Amino acid sequence: MGILSARALVAEASLTGLPVVRHLFIHYPHDEAVYDISYQQFLVGTELLVVPVLDPQTTSVSVYLPAGEWVHVWTGQTYGDTATGLTITIDAPVGMPAVFYPVGSAVGAQFVQNLVELGVMD
Repeated sequence: MGILSARALVAEASLTGLPVVRHLFIHYPHDEAVYDISYQQFLVGTELLVVPVLDPQTTSVSVYLPAGEWVHVWTGQTYGDTATGLTITIDAPVGMPAVFYPVGSAVGAQFVQNLVELGVMD
């Protein structure tokens, strides 16, 4: 997420009251699978799905992807199903948390570009 995107997200939060970090229910209220998710994953705005590693020595996480196609930030691999949600297990070693964005997301593409420009990834 670039500076302009971050500013737009904070501006949206100040204008609408929507939090910057959001439960999936806010954007996927008809997907009953998100009801069972509490702290295990969250959205940053509408575009970035984050699934942190919460337990020491854990190097993979279970991820619920709502309907649609999602790109894994670190590998560029696409996961998901356009008709229904999907649960996958994905590697998430230290320094590479499970982060996804919807296929075609300008915010997601900019986030990856920022990581490249900062030397965080190739």
